[in-house]
Amino acid sequence: MITLKDICFAYEDCPVLKHIDLQVEAGETVMLEGPNGCGKSTLIRILNALAFADLGTYEFDGDIIDEKSMKKESFAKAFHQKIGYVFQNPEAQLFCASVEEEIAFAPMQMGLPEEEVKRRVEDCIALLNLGSLRDRAPYYLSTGEKKKVAIASILSMNPTVLVLDEPLSGLDAETEEWLTGFLLQLKKSGKTMIIATHNHKFAGTVADRIVFMDRDHLFIRFKRDDVDRVVVTVYDIIDLCVRSAGYGF
Repeated sequence: MITLKDICFAYEDCPVLKHIDLQVEAGETVMLEGPNGCGKSTLIRILNALAFADLGTYEFDGDIIDEKSMKKESFAKAFHQKIGYVFQNPEAQLFCASVEEEIAFAPMQMGLPEEEVKRRVEDCIALLNLGSLRDRAPYYLSTGEKKKVAIASILSMNPTVLVLDEPLSGLDAETEEWLTGFLLQLKKSGKTMIIATHNHKFAGTVADRIVFMDRDHLFIRFKRDDVDRVVVTVYDIIDLCVRSAGYGF
C-alpha cells in the first residue's frame, strides 16, 4: 500500500531524514516512535504530501507521490481523500462555526450527495459520542474534545489510511485512555494507521509494528510478532532492537 524508498529530507543544510525505507501494508498499524526532534513529524508531512523528499520515492497504491503528481488537481484531490491526517494540535485543522459543520466539511468538499453527507456526520457523531457538542463552536471546546472533533472530521471522509501525529499530546489521563481504546477499535476494524509518538506504553499497546527513529534519524524496525511468546516491557523491546542493530544512545 505505502512504500518509501531511500527518503532524504533537509531543512536548508540541516538533514532531518537520511535514506529512510518504510513499507506499510493494508490493515496494519505502524508506530513511528522516537524522541522529539528525530524527524517523525517531517516524515508524517511527507506521507501526507505536505512536504516532498529531496531524494527517494514515495509510492501510494501504485502511484508515485511527488511534487509533480500533486500539481494535478484531480490526482491531488483523490489522494487526499484516501489518506486522512490528524494534526498534533487539533486547533490547526478546526475552523468551522460548529462541530456538526466541521464534520460535514470534508464530505461536502468531496461532492457527496446531501443525504450521504448527513449519514456520515451522524455516524461520526455517534462513533465519537459528540451529540452534546454538535452545535458548539470547536474553538471553545477542551483539548480532548477538540481532538475528538478533529478525528471525526477526518473519519467522515472514510480515508483508506489514517495518519496521526502525537495523538496523545495535551490530553489528560482519562482522554488518553479513551483515545487508546478508540484506536484499538479502529485497528480491529481493519483501518490502516500510521501514528507518530514518543510514548512507549501507547506504542506497545496499539502497534502491530514499531519503527523506532533515533536522534540521528535512523530507523530500527521491530515486529511485535517476533516476541509474542516472550513477556517483556516496551522499554526492553526497544533496548533489544537497539543493541541487536548495533546502535547506541
